[in-house]
Amino acid sequence: MEQKKKLGEKIREFFSNLKLGEKFQALKERAKTDKKFCGILIGAAVAVIAIIAVVVVLLAGGKAGNGGLGGNGNGTNLQEGNKVNYTVNVVTKGGMALSEVDVYVYADEGLTNLLSFARTDANGKVSFSLAEGNTYYVALSGTKKGYDVQANYKMEGTSLKIALSSSLVTDGSLSDTTLGLGDVMYDFSVTTTTGETITLSQLLEEKELVVLNFWYTTCSWCMTEFPLMAEAYDMYKDDVAIIALDPLDGEAAVNDFQNTNQLPFYVAACNSSWANTFGVTGYPTSVFIDRYGVICAVEAGAITSLRPFVSVFEHFTSDDYTQMLCENGVGDLITQIKPTYEMPESEEIEEVVKNGDFEVTFRPETESDNAEYAWPFIIGEKNGEQCIYASNQNIEDSYAIIYADVYLKAGQALAIDYLASTERGCDIMYVLVDGKDIYAISGNEGVEQWKSCYPVVATTDGYYEVALCYLKDSDTNEGDDTVYVKNMRIVSVSDIDVDTYLPRQAAVSEDGFEYSYVNIVFNAADGYYHVGSANGPLLLANIMNFSEFSDANSLYELVIEEGSLMVDGVERYNDFIVYCQYASNASIYGVCTVNAELAEMLKAYVEASGFDGDENEWLKFCYYYEAYGKNVKQLDDPVKGLAPFSAFTATLGTNVSTNYFYYDRAIMPRGMLAEFIPAVSGVYRITCHSDSEQGTNGWLFNANREVIYTYEHDERMFEDNMNCSIVFYMEAGTPYYINFAFWDVYEVGTITYDITYIGASHNHFRAASPGYFTYDPGATGEDMYYVIAGGIDVVLGTDGYYHEDLGKDANGNQLYGSIIYADFTGLTGIFGTPIATNSGVTGMIDMGGFDFSKTENDLYILAYLEERDWDVDATDAYFRELWGEDYEGYAEEYQLDDIYKGRYHGDGDDLTEEVRAYLSKIDYSGNTERNGCVPVDARLAEILQMLMEKYTFKNVENSWIKLCYYYDYLGPEY
Repeated sequence: MEQKKKLGEKIREFFSNLKLGEKFQALKERAKTDKKFCGILIGAAVAVIAIIAVVVVLLAGGKAGNGGLGGNGNGTNLQEGNKVNYTVNVVTKGGMALSEVDVYVYADEGLTNLLSFARTDANGKVSFSLAEGNTYYVALSGTKKGYDVQANYKMEGTSLKIALSSSLVTDGSLSDTTLGLGDVMYDFSVTTTTGETITLSQLLEEKELVVLNFWYTTCSWCMTEFPLMAEAYDMYKDDVAIIALDPLDGEAAVNDFQNTNQLPFYVAACNSSWANTFGVTGYPTSVFIDRYGVICAVEAGAITSLRPFVSVFEHFTSDDYTQMLCENGVGDLITQIKPTYEMPESEEIEEVVKNGDFEVTFRPETESDNAEYAWPFIIGEKNGEQCIYASNQNIEDSYAIIYADVYLKAGQALAIDYLASTERGCDIMYVLVDGKDIYAISGNEGVEQWKSCYPVVATTDGYYEVALCYLKDSDTNEGDDTVYVKNMRIVSVSDIDVDTYLPRQAAVSEDGFEYSYVNIVFNAADGYYHVGSANGPLLLANIMNFSEFSDANSLYELVIEEGSLMVDGVERYNDFIVYCQYASNASIYGVCTVNAELAEMLKAYVEASGFDGDENEWLKFCYYYEAYGKNVKQLDDPVKGLAPFSAFTATLGTNVSTNYFYYDRAIMPRGMLAEFIPAVSGVYRITCHSDSEQGTNGWLFNANREVIYTYEHDERMFEDNMNCSIVFYMEAGTPYYINFAFWDVYEVGTITYDITYIGASHNHFRAASPGYFTYDPGATGEDMYYVIAGGIDVVLGTDGYYHEDLGKDANGNQLYGSIIYADFTGLTGIFGTPIATNSGVTGMIDMGGFDFSKTENDLYILAYLEERDWDVDATDAYFRELWGEDYEGYAEEYQLDDIYKGRYHGDGDDLTEEVRAYLSKIDYSGNTERNGCVPVDARLAEILQMLMEKYTFKNVENSWIKLCYYYDYLGPEY
């Protein structure tokens, strides 16, 4: 994935009535989620979590106080006296507060007389009301593994600060645990590409920070990150150690990579389980271990500029280091840079920018808490012309801002010329008028030219606050990395020469009490409310942002808080949440075009809130865009394609002007909809096409937006793994909704598709069980945890072959469908290799898969023995180096000693030759669909089931059908 999230779409909801400096802070926080991952994702593992209830038993020697976990204790068994507040503060040696630690207060050093207990808060503190003047003893429980805790701590005054040191955990293996933010690291050793064995504990004796960087050899984002990491490492290598760990490629590939690239830090292959240990779901991922051995930051995604590395290394290596956990990754540590420029005087800027006789005053950001980090716009030159531009060039995670207070008369328009030389879609200049977001301007694919924008068309005489805010992300810089502005002028509306859309409120008030409302008209043709006339601007409900109805909460927040939305006595809360999904995915963030259903919901909410005196009150949630420009069209529907009522139109055949989806933003739930209404009942094939390197997904929905088909790469002859082909029987006149989307939700681009008619019916050769194995929490017995997700039922026919089980007819007679065919020569999703040798690929037969006297583990070890000419000593030496500290555990798991001595662990016979006999039954009749397949009889099914249980899960009924195909009849019922 080489695409990025569009910053603009993520942050527009933050443009409320705040100072822009404060907006920037909010934008920054939101932008921290902008991570880049390379293509590999690790599948989620099934976890069984046991919840253990802890019962605290108070010893008979003491009387419990009335405090409980989370509350203050108050002992009653001491001598009477004045009660005072005692405070215990639990921190780390590095000064970080430890929350959720259980603190017990005793009257005696032997810890037999418990007075009270409580749990530390977010500041690591807890307080007790105890008799004054006594000596108390404190015991701790619930600290994470690795913290050094004494048996008790003496408290002689009214406060006690306990600073816990930490030590690397030495009694466990990384492969057998999970570690995350705040955990103390397990000590480990790894052998680098130079043959050097390094140990974490030894590194921490010399270094203040150790970084574990998880990567793999073909990870593009890893390659982007490495040069920056290396540059920062060179600056801090006296105090920082970096270990680049590859859990995927193996020692030989990692050695080859390092020989070619010569990274300056440690590089090593590691056990594949280590990725799971640290919860790695994408690459690269970096784990930061501080001088105390604690994981203090985890950065999932590439760091793509130098400054984050420098900020992080500076933090962890500083002499006055204070330990903290970075909940948001390294973004918590990136230092903001204060401006090195001052804004020129307003008169100087006017002389450069102003064109014509009108009143305008320019000013910098001064009022927000973040004003000291607001970079100014300064005077400069572009292409020989004087202009102003944002001065925060090449300053990641920064913003530049200038305000212009302009006096306009009703009907006048303000025009500004700009030239964007920035990273498209990421480094953006926002143009705001009176705090409302009007334009988002960024680079135009490397084409630099002056353009005009018209942010204001005055509706009344008065001053309008126009703000230009250039917001930079923490990523790469392109072009000049700034936006230039010139030629600010006043024009008439008729002079607006580019399509311009300006937001207008549907409810307007001069004093905040008396409102006037726009005239709205329902257009039955498109199903939407419009402003002014049936073809006027679309009425938009502002669902996810503040509105005239409430400047403190969005409609979404108001309804969520209520947890209910009744319309005419019917609960419509869930239906409203669907509209919230549309609004959150809209091309204009947070809005949804108003149809009759949504209008009724808005009216119902307003009425339930007590505003039933004014039938137009619901319009306070709404606004519209007024269109200006020569031959300008009304604004497109911002939820186009997101709902069945706003779906695109799909046509039969190949028509790139209609049959396409263009994605310029992330959409969740996935993708857009195109409506297809077949003129003739029959079977249709819908095939998508894209240049995506990550692939696509495909679905069909009905009119209720329910999934009726999910593409699962189940067609044997459709070999395009990056695209989808849907084959489905459709009834004439029934609407079907096609949805194709990129596998990577953040990928942008175009997906085209074509629709072809196959026939009135069709026998579709497809996988008998395309679904995955899935966990069944309701099953019992340790061998029954997994079931097949998806797949058909099968039954042995009277002809000796397995068939699809179609149930029984009215007379109880068995109905048989297609014969089941085992794929002998195609690559299977189970083994990644065919059953029989095909096209030079070694099959399961030749690999010993059908030798059931040997387990999968046996064959794994035997393969390494064979590579080393059956030299046990050489093979064992290899495993000792490969597994390192985990050797003993793996040796026991694989039962190495037995295998070295020729003792194997299977529970069956060697059936290889019996399976070879089926090679003569492979279908080479010329039928391309089942070419290389074998019809499954009872014995073949039994053997294939044994194969599946050897390599997957035992006792999963008919799991062998995952290796098979069948003819799925598509057409009208018989």
